[in-house]
Amino acid sequence: MQKPRIYIVIFLLAYTGFSSADEECLKRAFTQMEMNRCAGLSFEVADKELNRVFNEVKALYSDNPKFLQKLKTSQLAWIKLRDADLELYYPEQNKRVQYGSAYPMCASSRKTEITIQRIEFLKQWVKGLEEGDLCSGSIKNSWYLKKQNVTN
Repeated sequence: MQKPRIYIVIFLLAYTGFSSADEECLKRAFTQMEMNRCAGLSFEVADKELNRVFNEVKALYSDNPKFLQKLKTSQLAWIKLRDADLELYYPEQNKRVQYGSAYPMCASSRKTEITIQRIEFLKQWVKGLEEGDLCSGSIKNSWYLKKQNVTN
């Protein structure tokens, strides 16, 4: 019954380039406790990647204090939204009783999914946009970011 959710997590791990150790953990997990642990580890990996990308954005835009403040505000608001969305999925107070022993796995999988979406969103500022995009806002041109990376 829990295996379909595990395959979704495996797909997400493969899509984002997470380590094969995490994937192996999920493939070998047969008890609910093992699946819960693997899903928790997968979230930890996603969270570390989010922090890496966030710090990369901060470094690339370190010359723009106004942007950095807005980035921080956005990230703090996103964390609140992530947590609120998780509560929307699982609103009951006693989650283990209401949603069963799979709750930790399901909650970690959902948080991983939401975190991967945020990583992709933040990567816009790392990849940059092509010159001529009139709606790029604070996202720098990709040629400028490449030039900046060469000099760093």
